[in-house]
Amino acid sequence: MRRRDDAYPFEADHRVEVGLAADGTLTLPAGLPDTPAEWSWLLEVDYRPRRSLRQPRVTIASSAGQAVTQYLERKVQGRRWLNLTGITTWDALRVIAAHCRLGERAVLHGFARPDLSRGPVLFVAPHPDDAELAGYGLYRRLAEHTWIVTLSAGETLKRLDRQYIAGLDTSLAAARRRKGWIRAWNSATTPQLAGIPQERLVMLGYFNDTLDRLADPGRAAVPANEDTLSPRDFRHWNRLALPGDAEATNHGDQLLADLAFLVEHIRPATVVVTHPEVDPHRDHIAAARAIARALQHTGHTPQRVLLYANHLRGHRGFPLGPAHAGATLWPHTGTHSALGRWRFHGEALSPELQREKALSLDTMHDLRGRPGAMKRLKRRWRETLAGTRGPRYGGHDYFRSHVRAQEVFIEVTGEAFVSGLQAAPREP
Repeated sequence: MRRRDDAYPFEADHRVEVGLAADGTLTLPAGLPDTPAEWSWLLEVDYRPRRSLRQPRVTIASSAGQAVTQYLERKVQGRRWLNLTGITTWDALRVIAAHCRLGERAVLHGFARPDLSRGPVLFVAPHPDDAELAGYGLYRRLAEHTWIVTLSAGETLKRLDRQYIAGLDTSLAAARRRKGWIRAWNSATTPQLAGIPQERLVMLGYFNDTLDRLADPGRAAVPANEDTLSPRDFRHWNRLALPGDAEATNHGDQLLADLAFLVEHIRPATVVVTHPEVDPHRDHIAAARAIARALQHTGHTPQRVLLYANHLRGHRGFPLGPAHAGATLWPHTGTHSALGRWRFHGEALSPELQREKALSLDTMHDLRGRPGAMKRLKRRWRETLAGTRGPRYGGHDYFRSHVRAQEVFIEVTGEAFVSGLQAAPREP
């Protein structure tokens, strides 16, 4: 059986060894915080899946009636970090394994939760739906002082038969413009479900799949057949005027100017953006690099940066299991990061908030596609065999993978984020 030991450059406030009995009972030492809900928790354990068609799973339960199940890999053993975010009491806490075995000794890592209500929060989304997928629950909780800035309208369309409404446009140029237009509308309206006013929702409209070139000032990028488009085409619903609106072109200097203006205007205490060392999507890496450059340009350093990942390389279908299951930590095997030491931050979502998040995803036109009958049949067959059948709120797999009992973030300091990204070599 293949082995992978997950490791992270974590710096926890609490790190204690605990015992794990065969029935899942944890033997906890004295001195743990009396209010575990004010912390984010990870349990590092030795994990070995059993040979079974059923998906291995671990249920976290306590006397408070909470029970969140996390699903783990088959055929790969090693050290894993279970997400205990959301527990409210240590009383009768159990970690119950099914179709797998856990080691008798584990390590509990605790991270004091930052006070995110102190100062503005700036979400930087590469495309419409990225902020919702990663952090609808977080920005719903912080709606009174959250801004969402979306860098690209995600207008790319390679074939006319992939339009949202078949036959609506007869040229790719018109279809791309219409796709970007409606996705820009999504970015201006969906967060209002969470209570964020339109005045704090900004679409920049830079072209999809070009952000990796625009993250460096001095570079322009005009994809083939898009010479008639401009970022102006996707800024209709912005309530905040940007200095470069009138002459907006797909150029790195203008992206930097727009982000620098927004940083100066918002002065965020917390920035939330894609993790450039975990999420491999080129636009997502570029989003982190672009906001880091804008922070350096303005001289404003946020207190912290929360990092999320909506894509993973080599881990298809992650996180495993059905909707409403727990969100496991991303697979990772390194203890060094250019961004300094990491802290873990987990958001616990109530069942009602999870359903509200599913509704927010349904408002995104790009997630409304329906897979073919054969694909649906194969998916249902796999889930039945694995014992992971659950509610399906939409055809896109994001309705399964991102409607979860928790949201997962990595916290680094603003200073380490800016200095680390400026020093890191750029991917070719």
